[in-house]
Amino acid sequence: MYKHVFIAIDESRTSQKALDEAIGVAKVHGALLEIAHAIDEHLVHVFHSGGVTTSNANQLKDALESGGKGVLNRALEQAQAAGVNARIHMLRGHGEHTDDLIAEAVKSSGADLLVVGSHGRRGVRRLLLGSVAENLVRKVGISVLIVRGQNGEDK
Repeated sequence: MYKHVFIAIDESRTSQKALDEAIGVAKVHGALLEIAHAIDEHLVHVFHSGGVTTSNANQLKDALESGGKGVLNRALEQAQAAGVNARIHMLRGHGEHTDDLIAEAVKSSGADLLVVGSHGRRGVRRLLLGSVAENLVRKVGISVLIVRGQNGEDK
């Protein structure tokens, strides 16, 4: 029986599919659902050093924060509407790989199940982009539920 389910989401359809599954699992088990969204604040510094003005860099940081808060708040509302005890938080990175940010958050959360969406990339796209879900399976010491999206679903 799961007591604490962790999911990291973005705005993709695959992520929404994974969130639906995580909400269902948490509801069945009466588990806490922890919903996270990762943003890479290092991108702001990269753009700033590449010639983007300070005001534009601040706008980019604000847009990342605002977008992330929107994603999290919608997910929280969905979980609460389903009767699930849920909490949200933003994961802020400074150039780390997304899977490292998520793995560290999972470890410190005390979760006993991680739910992740997999975009189903194949071939060269998978080689170039890697698979966050695949990397997480190796990095966390808890059960992982991988929710598959359809090929091309998030285009």
